[in-house]
Amino acid sequence: MSATGDFTNKVAIVTGASSGLGQATAILFAKKGASVVLCGRDEDRLKFSVAQCVEASGGHASQFTSAIGDITKPEVRQAIVNKAVETFQRLDILVANAGILYPENGIENTTETIYDHLFDTNVQAIFFLIKTALPYLKKYGGNIINVSSLASTLIIRDMPLYPMTKATVDHMTKCLALDLAPNGVRVNAVNPSYFPTRMRRHYGENVEEIAQQGVVLESPNHPLYGTCVTAEAIADTIAFLASDSAKFVTGQCHVVDGARHFLGCN
Repeated sequence: MSATGDFTNKVAIVTGASSGLGQATAILFAKKGASVVLCGRDEDRLKFSVAQCVEASGGHASQFTSAIGDITKPEVRQAIVNKAVETFQRLDILVANAGILYPENGIENTTETIYDHLFDTNVQAIFFLIKTALPYLKKYGGNIINVSSLASTLIIRDMPLYPMTKATVDHMTKCLALDLAPNGVRVNAVNPSYFPTRMRRHYGENVEEIAQQGVVLESPNHPLYGTCVTAEAIADTIAFLASDSAKFVTGQCHVVDGARHFLGCN
């Protein structure tokens, strides 16, 4: 049994683990005793994330490994699952966190290339990574947490695509929860509001400055505490959903936003 505070003997895959929420989630799992396969495209950042996990675990380096590559590619998805099973002999938790975001300026300025890239990464890659991992998740009564977004519930002017991908993730979560319930596999999602992340790296060269500008703009729109949520707070919710403390929770999209959604698009 893995209560909220204990993931000893559990094996997790975390995609998009080279920074931001994926990194925070992997580190939290490490603190709670899990073995983790960290996945990402930036080799140097991924190595740093692995090192952070080793430190958080108290030096248990054998509990962590990495898989580098683009999850839109089938061979990379298969390699990620193979790495977990071959290294740790099981798979209990899949956190589908990797995603992308592009600046949008309405349908008239949208290209098919950007459309395909967003849906390939934010939707198709998650669906087929779940399919690839499913035989092992079914065997061990595992669970899946998809990282969606508060944007899935909002109508944002001149920004149709990203919210569309996340609304699809929400519906996927509910459909798969029903389909996989007889196998004892739970499927949930987290829907965070804005938090500082490298996801906006396509908005300009200084990613950290752009992220902090977003915090300044968005914090007043978060009634609880008057500040944006953090990656660590979202990771706490992911850990809860992955634990046996949530063993009857499935098909849920958990908003983590400090009441931001009550203000709509203001």
